[in-house]
Amino acid sequence: MYIYRNDNNYAVAYAGFLWQTGDTLNVPFPVPDSLGLTCLVQGRPPDPVLFHDDIIIPAGAQAVAVFAEPLLSHNVALSIECMSINSGVECRFGARDNNPVPIDARGFVHVLSWELCSRLFFRNTTENEAVISVSAVEVIR
Repeated sequence: MYIYRNDNNYAVAYAGFLWQTGDTLNVPFPVPDSLGLTCLVQGRPPDPVLFHDDIIIPAGAQAVAVFAEPLLSHNVALSIECMSINSGVECRFGARDNNPVPIDARGFVHVLSWELCSRLFFRNTTENEAVISVSAVEVIR
């Protein structure tokens, strides 16, 4: 987290934040020096990687992946790939009863709204253990 104070005799607006003269605000990212704000606490920028894991799903079993809300945008680059020789893993976005998307070695890579993919439900429809690689990265445009 970053903390900035406005010591100017005018208001400063940036990225949806407004500092009136004398205001001190916490923001999750650094602001440009050209704004003339005084930095009181210099934090670290947020990690754009929201989730990354290789998930092992036993034969016929299910798994869930849940990842945190992005701090700066609601766009997520989502990558899902079946690392096992066998395919047959299904992914449902948002709820267990949504329509399944088959996941195989070709994978799934799309930019989606976080609200659509913050919960991923996987089901292994094969008789063998499956390993899937799941990555979710915040996209800032």
